[in-house]
Amino acid sequence: MYIVLLSGGSGKRLWPLSNDLYSKQYIKLMNYDGETGAEKCSMLQRVFGQLKDAGLSKNTIVCASGAQEELIDSQLGGAAEVAVEPMRRDTFPAVMLSCAYLLSKKGAKEDDVAAFLPVDPYTSVEFFDSIKRLGDYVKNADNTIGLLGGAPTYPSTKYGYIVPEQSGMEPLAVKGFREKPDEAAAEELVKEGALWNCGVFCFKLGMAVEWLKKYGVTADYDALTADYEKLPKKSFDYEILEHWDKLAAVKFDGVWKDLGTWNTLTEEMREKSIGDVTWDDTCENSHAVNVLGIPMVIMGAKDMVIAASHDGILVADKHQSSYIKDCLVHISDESKYEERRFGTVKTIGSDEDDGVKSVIRRIKVLDGREMPYHRHLKHTETLTVLSGMGKLILEGVEVDLLAGSSVSIAAGKGHSLRAEGADLRCIEISIGDSCGDEVFEDE
Repeated sequence: MYIVLLSGGSGKRLWPLSNDLYSKQYIKLMNYDGETGAEKCSMLQRVFGQLKDAGLSKNTIVCASGAQEELIDSQLGGAAEVAVEPMRRDTFPAVMLSCAYLLSKKGAKEDDVAAFLPVDPYTSVEFFDSIKRLGDYVKNADNTIGLLGGAPTYPSTKYGYIVPEQSGMEPLAVKGFREKPDEAAAEELVKEGALWNCGVFCFKLGMAVEWLKKYGVTADYDALTADYEKLPKKSFDYEILEHWDKLAAVKFDGVWKDLGTWNTLTEEMREKSIGDVTWDDTCENSHAVNVLGIPMVIMGAKDMVIAASHDGILVADKHQSSYIKDCLVHISDESKYEERRFGTVKTIGSDEDDGVKSVIRRIKVLDGREMPYHRHLKHTETLTVLSGMGKLILEGVEVDLLAGSSVSIAAGKGHSLRAEGADLRCIEISIGDSCGDEVFEDE
């Protein structure tokens, strides 16, 4: 069985730590083992680690946008290939593109089963054993889509529901769905044996080949990438699931939660706060994340979430934080923090004085890594090394870099940085218009 992690969603729900480039699933707020003090990981890293524990990671790919490909490679260390969406067109096109990737790039066969799941569930490794069980059933069935439903622990209004037939035998025949009901309807659904919709579905890849024919496209990945706009901009649920007559569900009885909002995420944070945060003794049921490197003091907060980054500051009631997207319509998606294959880039300041633009960035190149060779057409740069050692490759000539050394790079000069022996940390000051003027050697 193949696994596809659908990781191309919007990043606004965990603003200001996330945006469309650095989405919620890449923020390192989670614990691998659920204990305090452990190294933080992202939702993507945690789910992929669980897939590895379940013996499923070798046949796992990620579907995401091209802008996220480098970030995924950095976080997973190249352990999973990426099916790159040429544009965002909802989950039906993403699922079809992933199927094409498996068939034409990974050597999968049409009778192989693929399971699709989001990257933001909070669950246990037994969840993935249930996916295996579901895949085994679909493998031996004809034209059947398998679903994984979580056993509700309370009548939630935040989740959709799978409504099964009342047979009681697995796999459960599915008679319908119910999206985020009100409280009274949720209570009735739970009484009737409905399951939380975990967003997991699986089917044989040959079924996707037939679905693609409807739109005059093939299951060749490169060809489908070029014809991507021919696929409808719809969710897989709306395009396929709601109209399919052979649906079956497997029930998962363990812990499962969708960590899609600040409210649900903070419920699983083992620490009250991350970063430099001081609380007074009147605060109750509140959480804070501070990545600014300056002190944060919180007094009298009750049922609140406070988050501060270089992209903005959020102060919200936990319940109200679920509706944050409505408040971000006029706020830029531009991120001041980027995670790259070679390390990280953080914008710490920008200004314009008398028409001259300047940007200050903090750059970290990991030991043994090298940034892509590139040039800037409209701005000059001055690099000052804060710590570590390495090389500046400037127009093909290598220059030693040590702590305290400084070098200027004129506009149009090809260059890159390489760390040797230790992580290389630098301050970069750009003078001039740096918007869209970066050209890589292979272009």
